[in-house]
Amino acid sequence: MKPIKNNNVIEIFEAKVSKDIVKKILIKDLIIEKIFGYYPEEKTKPQKLKFNIKLELNPELSFTDNDLQTIVDYDDIIKLINNTLDKKISFLEILGETIAKEVLNNEKIEAIELQIEKLDILKTGGTVGFEISKRKN
Repeated sequence: MKPIKNNNVIEIFEAKVSKDIVKKILIKDLIIEKIFGYYPEEKTKPQKLKFNIKLELNPELSFTDNDLQTIVDYDDIIKLINNTLDKKISFLEILGETIAKEVLNNEKIEAIELQIEKLDILKTGGTVGFEISKRKN
């Protein structure tokens, strides 16, 4: 790749789209309100967690329009996240690693990019978060 524009702030690269087919499921800005955290006050009051997820699918996966078994059902992914949150994990890092590991148990999924943010944690209105990318070996 060769740089198109380069200054001290931005460097843009020109890249062609791969000839390989890459299929992804996107779950964007999913907000789940649950009790989550390490500190005592976090263990009594629900807080909002925001999830952004990219799931790279097995390239050999073939979809059929009238067969739910041929696709990755995003409801199953959301249930998996809720079930993981019910385990009362304290830290975003452990939550992220646990979700990534469980999602990759699905034979239809090759890789995951997961971003989790705690929306209610900072008094200044900002967020804190954790991001993990993981691929099957």
